[in-house]
Parts: sequence; C-alpha cells; structure tokens
Amino acid sequence: MACSNCSRRTLELFLRGAAGIDTSATLRSSLHLNFPTTRHFSAGTQWIRRDDSIPNLSIRSDPIPAPARAAKEAGSSGRPAKAEEPVEKEPWMINKAALQKKFGGEKWSPRKKLSPDTMDSIRHLHKQAPDKFTTPVLAEHFKISPEAIRRILKSNWRPSDEEYEDRMRRWEKRGETIWSNLVDLGVRPPKKWRDMGVGKAERGDVPKWKSRWRNQVAVSDSIDDIPLVDEGPGHAAWEEPRPIAERIM
Repeated sequence: MACSNCSRRTLELFLRGAAGIDTSATLRSSLHLNFPTTRHFSAGTQWIRRDDSIPNLSIRSDPIPAPARAAKEAGSSGRPAKAEEPVEKEPWMINKAALQKKFGGEKWSPRKKLSPDTMDSIRHLHKQAPDKFTTPVLAEHFKISPEAIRRILKSNWRPSDEEYEDRMRRWEKRGETIWSNLVDLGVRPPKKWRDMGVGKAERGDVPKWKSRWRNQVAVSDSIDDIPLVDEGPGHAAWEEPRPIAERIM
C-alpha cells in the first residue's frame, strides 16, 4: 500500500512539473501529511516544519502593562474599573508616620532626664574637683550633652526643706518598689530595705532570696542610683569612701 501511494505521488509530481505547475507547496504539504505512520516507528509523533520567516504570534515578548491591562479588562466588561477605596488609618499609624517624618527615618532617641539628686551630684563632683570632673567628662559619664551639663552647673536653685523631704519620700518609695521587684527575682535586698520589710516572707516560709534560685539576676549599682547632695540645711555631706584598713585603724 505504501509503495503504490509513493508511485502515484511521484507520477503526480512529474505531471505537474511537465505542465509548469509549482510543486513546492505540494511537496511541503506532502512532507506534512504523508509522513509514515506508527507502523514504521515506535512513536506516532507528527513532525511539523516551521518557517523561521513567519513570526509566532502566540508568544508576546513584551508583557502588557498593568494600567493597560486594567483598561482592557474594563473595556471588555463594559464597566469602568472600580477605584480602590483609601484605607482609614488608626491613630497610632498616623502618629508613627509623623514621627518617621520628623526624625527623617532615624531611630527615635529621646532626651535623657536626670533626677534632681543626680544633678546635685554633678554640681558636687564639679565643685570638689573641677580639673578632674570637667564638662566633657561629666557629659560622657552621664550620657548627656555638654550644653546640658553647663546649664546644670550654672543653676543655683536649691529645694526647700519641705521639697527635700518630699523628694526623699518619693526616692524611698521608688527604691522600695524596685527592690520588691528584684526580690521576686531572687535578689537579696540591702539591710536598709530588709529592715523596712522588703523581701519579708510569711511566717514559716523562706524568702525567695534565700531559696536555691537566689541571685539569678546580676545587679550593678550605678552612680545614678546613689543620691549625692550638696551641703545645706538637712543635707548630708558626701564623703569619699576610705579603704577598710584605714577605717579599722
């Protein structure tokens, strides 16, 4: 069957060539359609020759932009594209955006506020040794600007006796709160606060700072936590600590 088909096809091509008919299209179609069937090959894949001069319109090299695609979809549906509704911002979002605009994208670093006792300590240190405790040294130690140190040293304000007593009451209340929280973490409070009842357990119980989980938190005293005040009515003068050998003698 295959041989008879080949003979007939050869005869047709010969007659067309003799008559002056273009046989290129016929030959191309014969290559497409009359390829041997699956009887002669394991896979019945049909090969199709493509002409490189004919562009392939099924693949688009440049993607359609998003606005053009949205306009095309809106035109195809016959309805205008629905605009996105603005999302209502929460107050904290507005505040955050305002802070970012104010600080120019930098991290928020608020000014450090010193307690009145710390400012008195700065004045006292500068008065005792002005050559040693200079403005740059104090600014570096207390982590504030030199201009703030200069304003503190120029200030001559002193609290009255009532204001000083009220300040000390607030200071002791603050210390009691801090050490009560540290006792819950297993830190032993100083004797002053133990005498005031800080860390005292119920009858028959063991305080947390005496349990096996005591001293699990590192505590380092800072000069900011020690109130050093200047001389005055009702004010205790600051003394430099002496070695234990001198105190024993």
